[in-house]
Amino acid sequence: MNIVIVDDEPTALDHLEAVLASVAPDAKVTRADRAEAALRVCREKKIDVAFLDIVMPGMDGLSLAKALKEIRERTNIVFVTNHHQYAIEALRLFVSGYILKPAPEDEVREVLEHLRYPVDRRCRGLFVRCFGNFEVFYDGRPLHFGRRKAKELFAYLLDRQGTPATTEEICAVLWGDSDYAEEKRKNYMHHLVRELRHTLEAAGCAQVLCHSYNAYSLDMRQINCDFDIPPMAGDFLRGEYMEPYEWAESKRGMMFLKNTEAHGEHCQPLRRPFGITCRAKINV
Repeated sequence: MNIVIVDDEPTALDHLEAVLASVAPDAKVTRADRAEAALRVCREKKIDVAFLDIVMPGMDGLSLAKALKEIRERTNIVFVTNHHQYAIEALRLFVSGYILKPAPEDEVREVLEHLRYPVDRRCRGLFVRCFGNFEVFYDGRPLHFGRRKAKELFAYLLDRQGTPATTEEICAVLWGDSDYAEEKRKNYMHHLVRELRHTLEAAGCAQVLCHSYNAYSLDMRQINCDFDIPPMAGDFLRGEYMEPYEWAESKRGMMFLKNTEAHGEHCQPLRRPFGITCRAKINV
């Protein structure tokens, strides 16, 4: 995702850049302290989101927004300002957000999750396909897992949406009622973690795997999923959620019930268009 932030106050730029680094670590952020500089940036490369101050020397933010729309109509405009009185005029420009300074992290995150013109980030950074055959990609290339169970471990941690899972919980899910002794399970678990970490390191994204107090989790801020992509006409995702894994069966069933309630009894079971966001969680 390419973002430009425009403000004539250096401290405001510093603050917003730090917030974006936290909520959208995969984004490429360009700073501009004048409208003219922002226009040059937007002419040189495709900008997905523009965070604009309104009151600036020379061309103000409202005029800049109109100019950016002429360059690329589907640029998402987000105003970040000290002035609430421009909100009505901003709405007439069909903006994606209106945030009062200093921009709170939760509001910036929410705006990015609900852009008027959603950004398809499937081919950038770490992308996971959860419907149909479970696959993990980095910059569009599939990751190779040396062990099938290492891949399943990643899938289970993703399903937990950032909630830590203890070694005991993971072993119970991955091996169920198998005859493996507890000590043998834990040793194998350590091998799987090492294998998973090696796979992620090879792709340059080892930091996505978090470990603390005998528990593991994934940093969901660094992951894009197929349920992180907004619906587009005729763009349907075929397959069931976490299709290969038995431990996902209950969630698949609840998804089916919710889908049936929302679309009627003739809806396709467990199949749906791109839609639910990873960061907004799957609430079932």
